[in-house]
Amino acid sequence: MTHAHPDIIPFPGRPGPVAEETGSQVLVVSANLALSQQWSDELQQFGYATRSAASVESAIQWLQSTATDVCVVGPLSPQDDVDTLQRMIQKNGWATQLVWMPDSTADEAAGLCCDWFPQPLAVTQISWLVAAASQKSRLTGEVRKLRRQLCNRNVRDMVGYSPAMQKLREQVQQIAESSDGCLIEGERGSGVDYVALGIHEASKRAHRPFVSIDCGVHSAETLEQELFGTAESTTGVGVTRAPGRLEQADGGTLLLENVDTIALPLQRRLATILSDQRFEHETTGERIRFDVRVIFGSHADLDDLERVGLFRPELRAHVGRHRIAIPTLRSRIEDVAPLAEACLRRLAAREGLPPRSLTLDALHRLQAHEWPGNQAQLEHVIERACGVNAGRKLTAAMLEPWLASSSDDDATQGLTLAQMERQLIESTFTRFAGNREKTARALQIGIRTLSGKLRDYGYPPRGGPGSNIKAWTPKTVGFDEPAEQKAA
Repeated sequence: MTHAHPDIIPFPGRPGPVAEETGSQVLVVSANLALSQQWSDELQQFGYATRSAASVESAIQWLQSTATDVCVVGPLSPQDDVDTLQRMIQKNGWATQLVWMPDSTADEAAGLCCDWFPQPLAVTQISWLVAAASQKSRLTGEVRKLRRQLCNRNVRDMVGYSPAMQKLREQVQQIAESSDGCLIEGERGSGVDYVALGIHEASKRAHRPFVSIDCGVHSAETLEQELFGTAESTTGVGVTRAPGRLEQADGGTLLLENVDTIALPLQRRLATILSDQRFEHETTGERIRFDVRVIFGSHADLDDLERVGLFRPELRAHVGRHRIAIPTLRSRIEDVAPLAEACLRRLAAREGLPPRSLTLDALHRLQAHEWPGNQAQLEHVIERACGVNAGRKLTAAMLEPWLASSSDDDATQGLTLAQMERQLIESTFTRFAGNREKTARALQIGIRTLSGKLRDYGYPPRGGPGSNIKAWTPKTVGFDEPAEQKAA
């Protein structure tokens, strides 16, 4: 419990608040409807926009939908308490200030962390209390906004000094101030999750959870379970429900990566649920409300998919006008050096060792690469090179094998599972110079399984990659010379 400082109580005859507070949103909460109406009328005379609520529940619903500077709380019903309202304000990070005016000190709640002012109070006293609380609300909101901008001036993991990255960071900070949905587009490995996390950390929801889900790795059924939760039967208790990602992200941000892969029926249901911010669980029948900002991540053009009927327009409209296109790494080669240095620092921190450094020829080799896999490919190359080289410097020769293998990895895009399996077996067999035992051990399969795969690919019993897939005939000099000598 805290009491108001006596200096803020105006002297008799002191005028009310000046017009600069005009337009502040004030919510009057009281079970005494006559008193609530009286306070509302009095505050409107001083230029405040007021709204009344008869219970704490209705007050919370109003605060969730409308930004409110001050919440004036009068006598409440026995089932309501001002602590519930205060905790909800703190949980959601609202700048709303509470002014509690119970009918007597007997209504004082233990452990309450807001100012209270026992009645009766004059009209000018109430107006000055609201004016002071309104000013504090605006200052609190401004301070939080400045802190977010300061902490996210260089958004975490968004490394780079190129004009494209500077523009991207500016877009992130602008979109973070809004609570609407957002679409992030970029090639694979460009860092869609990093940008989404940057938006979350620069937003008013930074103190709440950030939850992400890759829609591309789930079927329609499992994705629905991940989003809305699963029901599990337990003996003697009934049906319990594990919360889904929408509930886990309540008050925060949910990233849906590869949103273009969601099945059309689920797209329609998801669009309705995101608009209503509530859904009814199909198994338990429980009605669930949530407050989530949704960010879509896609490697495909949703506009093109919508034109051909592969993406629902109602779900596409949910992101509104907020759209971010992540630049490719090959379009900002000047960022390769700071990205590589940042990756080396992270690896050093993880290993507990001094950070490695790149030689000049290594840096030039990295900058000359095309980077079809973007930032993720660069990080993988550096991690692999550091994993097999214990020295403190990375040279171009150390990076070259991993640059070649990473290009091979990118070439697997668009292949079937069987084709990718064959490519993996053949490349591993070649790496171990035709040694079947080492190849099988590296692939963690049996030698018989490996031999059967090679036989299916058309290789002879003792041959391997490099032999012709057609019927195999020996053509080496070592075999031909004895035949010629025998014919002679």
